Amino acid sequence: MLTVMLHAKVKEQNLEEFLEMIRLLTEKTTKKGCASYIFNQNRDIPTDFVLYEQWENQEALDAHISELFEILGPARPGEPIPAKLMDMYETVEPVFYNIVGQS
Repeated sequence: MLTVMLHAKVKEQNLEEFLEMIRLLTEKTTKKGCASYIFNQNRDIPTDFVLYEQWENQEALDAHISELFEILGPARPGEPIPAKLMDMYETVEPVFYNIVGQS
């Protein structure tokens, strides 16, 4: 199992469009191999988000990312996700985790 937590600060002028986009992504992307795909918005700072994802394996996550490109278009060279999404962020930091200590 692979866990991804993406910590992002969205540009204030993009907040409403970002909220619409995450609704689209939550509805339209395939969740095959996905145990969890949840966007969380900070109650006190509405431009701060954490995306919590859990995938069976890297291949399932890669398939999901391919769908992001189909829906949102290409990435700029060296960037891992579509430019349309990257342009909405002031800052973004994906952190990858392996599950340990689970029974």
